[in-house]
Amino acid sequence: MKKLLIFVLLGLLVSAPGEILNQLLARHNLRAFRSTMISYGVLLLIGFFASKGLSAVCLKSKARLIQYLLFGFLGLMVEWFLLGNAPVLEPFQIITQPGMFTYWGTMLLAPCLIMERGFAELKRSFARFFASFSLLYLLVALVLPRAKGGIFLGFVLFAAGTTALNYFYVKYFTGLRQEERGGDAVRLPGPSRAAGKDSFDFR
Repeated sequence: MKKLLIFVLLGLLVSAPGEILNQLLARHNLRAFRSTMISYGVLLLIGFFASKGLSAVCLKSKARLIQYLLFGFLGLMVEWFLLGNAPVLEPFQIITQPGMFTYWGTMLLAPCLIMERGFAELKRSFARFFASFSLLYLLVALVLPRAKGGIFLGFVLFAAGTTALNYFYVKYFTGLRQEERGGDAVRLPGPSRAAGKDSFDFR
């Protein structure tokens, strides 16, 4: 139960800055922000148990990758068919698609990375980068007048920074794979972790 609550809270935490930009700064719609975060909470509950099921039948590296791709594509379908953000509508939407995909995948993958035992430097780097670019695009959207492109530039920075998170995810997937192969590239000091007994496994 504790891991479930932490997972959901972390997922809401990483999703909140994007929705602050989208719902509060761009649209001034507090009600939509609240309802969106509630829906994300439900999605994270589903995602937790989906991740648990994947971890039971796949190696962790494959389970995490499948989880990321699954919820990334699910998010794009929501954006395209429910929210009207399909890339056919305007050119700007084309360049934001990788960011949208990563945003939805991050909601489910970032909690796994943060809760994972080991990977200390990777987690610190991820947290610093995420906090820095989130603060940057929110400040740009807040400080620059809308008429001078503040909101637009905020969305551009959001999409670029979110897409760049894939750098950390590739390192995460690679590190998990190395551990499964008995590699030494991403390990905690001390006894071998090849069996994965002290890593985050949803149990």
